[in-house]
Amino acid sequence: MRVFRILAVAFITAIVGGILGIVCGDPITRWFHVSEMEGGRGMMVVFLCAPLGALLASIIGLLVGIVIKRPGWSGYFRAQGLSILIVAAIAGIFTGIIYVGIDKPPKIDGRKLTLDFELRVPSSVKIPDEPNGYDIRANLDESSSQNRYGFIDWKSIVRGQDQITIAGHADLMTHSSNRSLLASVGNEPTAPQMFDVKIPPVPSKQDENWSDWMTAEKRADLTPIPESERFSLRYRVRELDR
Repeated sequence: MRVFRILAVAFITAIVGGILGIVCGDPITRWFHVSEMEGGRGMMVVFLCAPLGALLASIIGLLVGIVIKRPGWSGYFRAQGLSILIVAAIAGIFTGIIYVGIDKPPKIDGRKLTLDFELRVPSSVKIPDEPNGYDIRANLDESSSQNRYGFIDWKSIVRGQDQITIAGHADLMTHSSNRSLLASVGNEPTAPQMFDVKIPPVPSKQDENWSDWMTAEKRADLTPIPESERFSLRYRVRELDR
């Protein structure tokens, strides 16, 4: 009977651990910006975090069930309650440590920030009348592990005689001191043009003003750009609630 009791404690604790794996795995994967593409983040939570939580919890339940030797139902409920309490405490402490240690998005007055940008490209660059995500791409690179495609405002495209102006934005996710914006327009098989985004790790109200226009001189692969093909960029920080 004691063997069955120990297995029951381990089994119930494993179920609780699997649930906590999902509950804790969801925010943790968001904090680490795991890609949502094709359900990748959800699959990681369900098929990695939940089984891992269940496995670790079952081990804890097994050990507690062995240690608690009081007979009868009182012994079972004591072992079961203690094992669940230990698993919940470990999950909470683990999640809290990660939250404290991660690089959170910078804020101004408690509001998250986005980087507004405007690109100017030569009018010789061919852009369809109804462009899509393959025709115009802007990628904000904040670190080796934090980069994301920016949102392009298709309705904002202004076609001039000498240049085309394109607006968009990309959320700021880290306190990086080395941010770059990589821009590609058209379907030419060349590396994107690269701009250094000179805003501090913790932006201030001053950074909400538009920067001066800058011209790209090199591509992401560090090859030079012919002067006739160079893009120009200006940017500013904006509070997301505005």
